[in-house]
Amino acid sequence: PAPKAGPGVRITVQPEPGYVGGRVVVTYSVRNGRNALATGLRLRIGLPTGVPHGGLPAGCDPNGACVLPDLTPNTTAVLRVVLSPKKAMTARVTAVLTTTGTDADRSDNTARKRLRVLQPRIVAVPDIGKPGFVTSVRGVDFPPGAPVRFNWNPGITAAASPTFPKADGTFIGQLLILAKDQTGPRTITASGPGFSPVKTDFLVVSGTIQPPDGVTRR
Repeated sequence: PAPKAGPGVRITVQPEPGYVGGRVVVTYSVRNGRNALATGLRLRIGLPTGVPHGGLPAGCDPNGACVLPDLTPNTTAVLRVVLSPKKAMTARVTAVLTTTGTDADRSDNTARKRLRVLQPRIVAVPDIGKPGFVTSVRGVDFPPGAPVRFNWNPGITAAASPTFPKADGTFIGQLLILAKDQTGPRTITASGPGFSPVKTDFLVVSGTIQPPDGVTRR
C-alpha cells in the first residue's frame, strides 16, 4: 500500500506559569512525521475567553480556524499567539487538527495545555515604622529570578540593589525609610520585568512611636 502521511499537533506554553501584566507565548506545532505529503490541513486553536492577545497568526480567521500549508515528510508548521493576561486564572489552550488527506495516526490530532497565570503580591512586615527604620518587604507569586525594585510614594527611595525572587516565586527584601523623610501614610511599589507593578500600604510615624521590633539605622 502507498505510504500515509502522519500529521500531529502539540502545544507549548511559555513561561509556565505566566504572570499578570506579563506575556505568555502559546506555540502550536504541527508536524508531519510520516512518509507522505500531508494535505488539506486545518487547525482550530482554542484560547481562553477574555484574555487579550496580540492577534491570531496569518491564515487564521477570527474564530481560530487556521489553514495550514501542505507538509512534506518531517516538516513542521509553527503558529504562535502572544497572550497579555490582566488577571490571575487557570484555563486551557487547545488545538484540533484535521486533514482531508491520509493520516496514519489520528491519536495525536488533538492537544491541550494548562494555562496558569499568577498575580504577584507584596506585604510589608511590619507595615509601620519611623524615619531611619528598615522594613521587610515580602513577595509571593513573582517570576523567579526577575529583578524586583521597591519605591516609596510619597517619600524618597534610597538607592538599593534589586531583590531576586527564589525558584518558588517568593522573596524577602528590605526598604529603608530615610532619616529625614516625611511621616504619614504611603505606599510601597514593587516593579520589574514580566509583571505589572504591585503595591502595599505603609505608615511612617514620628520618632516618639516605637514600631514593632526591627532594624533602625542611625
